[in-house]
Amino acid sequence: MKKLLALLLAVLMVVSLTACGGKTEPEPEPEPTGDLTGKPIRILQFVSQTLGSLSCEDLVYEGIKQFCDETGSTVETFELNYDDTHIASQLAELCSSGKYDVVVTGYWNLEEYVEQAAQDFPDIKFLVFDCTIDFDSYPEIKNNVSAYLCKQNTLAFAAGALGALITESGLGLANEDKKIGFVGGGMITAIDDFLIGYIQGAHYIDPEVEVLYSYVGNWEDSGKAHDLAHDQYVNGADVSFGVCAPASFGVCQAAYEDQKYAFGVDTDHYGQLKMSHPEQAEYTVSSAVKQFGKAIYDGLKTIYDGTIVWGSNNSFDFESGYLEMVETEGFNTVVKEGMPEVYAAYEEVVQKLLKGEIEVGTAVGATPEYIAEEKAKASPSAN
Repeated sequence: MKKLLALLLAVLMVVSLTACGGKTEPEPEPEPTGDLTGKPIRILQFVSQTLGSLSCEDLVYEGIKQFCDETGSTVETFELNYDDTHIASQLAELCSSGKYDVVVTGYWNLEEYVEQAAQDFPDIKFLVFDCTIDFDSYPEIKNNVSAYLCKQNTLAFAAGALGALITESGLGLANEDKKIGFVGGGMITAIDDFLIGYIQGAHYIDPEVEVLYSYVGNWEDSGKAHDLAHDQYVNGADVSFGVCAPASFGVCQAAYEDQKYAFGVDTDHYGQLKMSHPEQAEYTVSSAVKQFGKAIYDGLKTIYDGTIVWGSNNSFDFESGYLEMVETEGFNTVVKEGMPEVYAAYEEVVQKLLKGEIEVGTAVGATPEYIAEEKAKASPSAN
């Protein structure tokens, strides 16, 4: 009998030890919550390009981090590294993980994928930048998507006006030709929107200014951007506007080598070059920056405050403060001090844009015929 009791106790001890020390099932990830008001938010930044490449997405990350620091929220990033071959499956896998409340992503190439993911995952919220969402075709996503678009055409209008004022001034490095340049990343709506605004801004100052334009075909080949800008400078352009994300630094290099001027895009190119290539910085007059970091930060705050309006395409113009031709130390030296009359005329244009007194054409929602007609105006003498 004692032996039987001892055996039973031994079995119970083994069972007990197995229950306490054996493998346990992992805790399931919490599901996204519906109402995020006043709660820490789990954010995924779905990066189309690569963080650290000095694109708009770096500004967006900074805005998200600021929000997280202030609210106890968290952010994880997923970088596509310019590879768009598996966007739908990658986004679906991340959304189905249950790890995120809000997905932040952007650019026109992500628009259709967001529209699909928002239908498939209605409990996840989406903040998208630099594109618009077709809420009329997909009314079911009006409850979980909000889009933020800065009117790059008006920003480019300011750049075109500044370029035209410089080239016709004959001051500084400007030659006698009335020509400016534009190097775009690709023939897409956003870049054509920049180009149309740039051409119209130049012709607002002087209809005889010629705009030489070309496309890199991607966003990272700074060598090709350099060569295209160099060709424009050789053909008489005094300024070239690089609108090709990180590749725009190639335009700045060409400006330095050819002793011309450059405008950057997305981030302050002068500030970056001042640290890495100071010899190039003085030729980079300004940069056209769409402050999506501020826009997304403000969007996240409205989620946190419970005041966000879902199902909206929020379009921001100059008066919003999200559009800026950065006035750097280099800008002050070249334009403010070196060309005071140019600066005064440029400021008049900026003030009119701020007041909404200038109507700028756009490629967004335009027909191919309209876009072609506006681009054809780049060379007035050929028309």
